[in-house]
Amino acid sequence: MPTSGFTLLEILLTTAILLIGLTAVFHTTRSALQRIAAARELTEVQNACHSLLQELLVQAAPIRPDAGKTIPHLPNWKIRVDLYPAPQPRLYVLHLSAQQFSSKDGVLLDTKHHLIRWIPIERVWFPPVQLDMIDENEWGAW
Repeated sequence: MPTSGFTLLEILLTTAILLIGLTAVFHTTRSALQRIAAARELTEVQNACHSLLQELLVQAAPIRPDAGKTIPHLPNWKIRVDLYPAPQPRLYVLHLSAQQFSSKDGVLLDTKHHLIRWIPIERVWFPPVQLDMIDENEWGAW
């Protein structure tokens, strides 16, 4: 007499296949959520870089290098401002780079975003030369 229904082995096999499939779906979902959070954070960093660049270009004061402006709502990120001569005369390169630091020990993790603009030399801040810092032996007697 044939019995209808499933055997215990068929139920266990089906359950195992279902659990493997659900594990893959949950892992993929968790990975996608982490990537979405990282993309959102990078977008905020890029927006902060563009905002800082606009502030620097709009203000009348000369632009100074800065080792790290923190981003208010992203405490592990800093925007570094560097200035160096461009290959063309009378121009300087304004380089903004967003850098991520470890929250535990402050170690640089990665540089994720760069903005580069060329600016006229008149917009660049140069430190004042102090005469007392000049070595007389190097330059000779005045």
